[in-house]
Amino acid sequence: MISRVLAVIALLLLLFTYLGGSFWEFHDPVTGEVEFDEDNLSFQPFTFLIDEEDVEEREVPPELVEHLGEILYEYFPEGPWGYLIGYQTMPIWRVSLEAPQYPKDAYPEGIPVFFTLTDFRGKTVEMNVINHYIGMDPMDVGAFNVRKLVPFIYLMFFLMIIVFLFYNGPGWWILGLVPALMPWYYLGFYSYWLYWFGHNLHDYGSFKIKPFMPTVLGDGKVAQFSTHSYPAVGFYVLLAVFLTLGLSILIKRRALREGAA
Repeated sequence: MISRVLAVIALLLLLFTYLGGSFWEFHDPVTGEVEFDEDNLSFQPFTFLIDEEDVEEREVPPELVEHLGEILYEYFPEGPWGYLIGYQTMPIWRVSLEAPQYPKDAYPEGIPVFFTLTDFRGKTVEMNVINHYIGMDPMDVGAFNVRKLVPFIYLMFFLMIIVFLFYNGPGWWILGLVPALMPWYYLGFYSYWLYWFGHNLHDYGSFKIKPFMPTVLGDGKVAQFSTHSYPAVGFYVLLAVFLTLGLSILIKRRALREGAA
């Protein structure tokens, strides 16, 4: 019974990371208003999930076609459909940059960007300008295809936990363990893409730097920029999923052993 209760709690928390993004909209720290940037095209679902009546197409610069395809969609879904296809996922990680050209009175939090499961929120255009300054690709390239898969990954995890609640046959624990590891999947992809960005710099950068590994967790320094990289609220919720589902597996394992004794 306790195992099932913990598994249900984990399931609800996992769903919250997928549906609860609207509770953490990015507000401009100066004006206090919700910041919406129509030039932020980081949310790019599969085309069959897009309502063609509410979308505009933009051509991709030739140098990015290899990573992003030939067309990006200006698509900001609203209502239930937006939640269903992953437009309202929670912020999982937060990165901010500080530099002399961004004074504290105008940029009290530096240049912050929140990485959700499916896109980026915050001052994404400014961050991409900075990336271009050092010869780095725009953030949109990062996990471009993986972010498209998030709705289907979450559907798979949801079904796995449902089956985990009632199935006691061979390999039952895999049904709980695979979704429980979600925070570590994210951290692994995040670390990989930081490495990829830092080691695939281009010559067009105005400021020349050697390939480097950006800071995964903590504070760092890149050229004249101070960097800050820390988990956001969604990562802590995913950790709660890991703990509750992990406890559920252990308790169920003990119960099954005692039942077989």
